Amino acid sequence: MPGADKETDLGERIEAFLAELKRGGRGSGETARSTAALLRRITAQARWSSAGDLMEIIRKEGRRMTAAQPSETTVGNMVRRVLKIIREEYARSRGSSEEADQQESLHKLLTSGGSSEENFRQHFAPLKANVIEAINELLTELEGTTDNIAMQALEHIHSNEVIMTIGRSRTVEAFLKDAARKRKFHVIVAECAPFCQVKNTCTTQRCGSERTCS
Repeated sequence: MPGADKETDLGERIEAFLAELKRGGRGSGETARSTAALLRRITAQARWSSAGDLMEIIRKEGRRMTAAQPSETTVGNMVRRVLKIIREEYARSRGSSEEADQQESLHKLLTSGGSSEENFRQHFAPLKANVIEAINELLTELEGTTDNIAMQALEHIHSNEVIMTIGRSRTVEAFLKDAARKRKFHVIVAECAPFCQVKNTCTTQRCGSERTCS
């Protein structure tokens, strides 16, 4: 049956993503995009009839994802963003304002069962398409995050400054490289033991600045 096949495919993709999270090795940007893309797939393929149903599914899978990589905040942040999107799109569909729900924090969206969940049970046919479209916009935003941050480098780094960073980050690397086009500065990279990613950072940051790796 097509519905059963979709559920099987979705389950396999979720399990594969959990395995990737446990292995680690991905940068935060890639992890954020992959998480948002999987949540979009869950929205499209899981069985749900109301915003409350969908939020319960996202919370359940979101807890599994964050448990697979407990030391990182990226996955949890993406789950919270998508939960917020669902709330906003539900409010728009209902023709009401989201302002009344602002007191409920993003953290509570993920961690609580949500006593207010009963307020999200009304069915709206366009809700699925609207949520998916909003997640697509989030993915577009994530694609340009590194470039947007790097473009601001000259506003924050000045000549002859000493910059300290920890471990390896492609976003930080792009930020420093952009600043080094017009600034001379010194970069100190902390070791980040026991993972010792510092060597990778020192090797890749051929940006024209002086580097001290310790």
